[in-house]
Amino acid sequence: MFPSIKEEVRNLLEKAAKEPVSIDDVAGSPVADICSPISFRIAKKKGKDPVLIAEEIAKRIKPTGIIKEVKAEKGYINFFLDYGKLLTPLTEVVSRGADYGRLKRRDEKIVLEHTSINPSGPVHIGRLRNSLIGDSLARILRFNGYEVETHYYVNDVGKQIAIIAQGFKEGIKPDESVVKEYKEYKDKPDFQVFFEYVASNKLFESDPGFAERVQKNIWLAENGDREALKEITDVAKKCLKGQKEIFDKLDIGFDFFDFESEYIRNNEVKSVLDFLKKSEYVRKTENGLGLDLSCFGLERRGGLSMLARSDGTSVYLTRDIAYHLRKIELGDRLINVLGEDHKFEFRELKTILAEVYGIKKPLGVVHYSFVSFEGLELSTRKGQTAPIDKLIDEAVEKAENEITKRDIASKNVAPVIGIGAIKYHILKTSPLKQILFDWDEALSFEGEASPYVQYAHARCCSILRKSKTAPDQINLSDDSLTKDEEQLILKIAKFPEIVESAGRELKPNIIATYLFELASLFSRFYKECPVLSEMEKIRDRRLLLVDSTRQTLKNGLYLLGIDAPDRM
Repeated sequence: MFPSIKEEVRNLLEKAAKEPVSIDDVAGSPVADICSPISFRIAKKKGKDPVLIAEEIAKRIKPTGIIKEVKAEKGYINFFLDYGKLLTPLTEVVSRGADYGRLKRRDEKIVLEHTSINPSGPVHIGRLRNSLIGDSLARILRFNGYEVETHYYVNDVGKQIAIIAQGFKEGIKPDESVVKEYKEYKDKPDFQVFFEYVASNKLFESDPGFAERVQKNIWLAENGDREALKEITDVAKKCLKGQKEIFDKLDIGFDFFDFESEYIRNNEVKSVLDFLKKSEYVRKTENGLGLDLSCFGLERRGGLSMLARSDGTSVYLTRDIAYHLRKIELGDRLINVLGEDHKFEFRELKTILAEVYGIKKPLGVVHYSFVSFEGLELSTRKGQTAPIDKLIDEAVEKAENEITKRDIASKNVAPVIGIGAIKYHILKTSPLKQILFDWDEALSFEGEASPYVQYAHARCCSILRKSKTAPDQINLSDDSLTKDEEQLILKIAKFPEIVESAGRELKPNIIATYLFELASLFSRFYKECPVLSEMEKIRDRRLLLVDSTRQTLKNGLYLLGIDAPDRM
């Protein structure tokens, strides 16, 4: 709806200004429904007063259709809508249902990699942000009309995993203090791997013999020893099994799990090394083989971006190049979700692919900052972690307490509220801003939180149940629309534009902010505009608004991966 209104305004402006006008010249405004600053650009070009130009353009525009009034003010051209004429298009929200806000199909396939957590322990809240952003972006981009394929890269042959594998092989006993700390999860395979990692890593750092045996196993695995490779990769698979349980609880799915070992087994890592050895940027030192990327503004300590150690075994960057060469064949555009601590590594990867391999396909990235949880410094190596398992359990327990205290719902809806609270609390913040996780804020039924938005949806459902009126039985009347109704109509109409903006900027927080604003407008509408007790014409119109709000809230929550309960 709203995109077509903006396009209509753009056409009117272009005809009146007799100048090219882009859709970017049409925007929202705190004083009007739509405004345009086009007069300032024309004034700069012609050396005239923008106030006078705006007045001239406004006089040439004759309001028609949905445009009720056009005014010039301080150089801006302001447009005011006829909300009564928006009521009929509003029926599209209900008729399109789960597809409301979905944009036209685009002929472009996106390969989106996210999460890719090291299989060395349970998923902790800092890395969960990666999964939530990635899952939400997949939903948003699909709503934007793209074909999206989600990938999870499993680092199943890294040094950490080899350390754990050697620990299991030699029967190293897990750290008892860590097992005690997380005893309620001791039977989960990802925690069992985590316990072993803490103990084995201590040995790796203190016992040169153990460290040497780990490195030998890595060398054997990379040089065709299938048994050595299997010992390492089996550990990763065990850990991944436990991690998948959490992703299932969070309703986060992946189209493909890509195992790093594949690229060793299929000699793709060797092919990368053979190719890069011929590069003009390759250098060999006593530490191994690397690339000098200083001419591209990339320089590590020691001067080189390392590709292989002195014993010939590959490093993560080399295997990541092999992986991306495979992904490039799968889509038209690649997007990675990575922590801000991987900014340099991503620049290295992108530079090598573009400048050394000459690859032209776009490789984008969404970096995110980490989450601080109850003041803990998170370090899997040291046995310090804030597992999502515990976070979910606490969320459900706290949601149950809120339900009991407020007497608002059955306890079986607690997981929906608790998990929704976690997701929204993390996704409402722009990716590169840090988050201090606050339980009171996350579970708030009054503030900018998932329970507040979910409650608005449930309230819509309650009104509709009580009305016993089917959407196709509603007769519309635009008589005496209130300001609260007008604001709600406009907000609902803007949803497709919000979807497009979130997809273009790769920011789920745009959806989260919109949902809070919509829920807030509905709350005010609910208080100020009686629905069921009104005369039939007004009642039906407001029922349409309630149903449209319900559907828009549900679709928006879906884009964040959050359930919309019918009752709370």
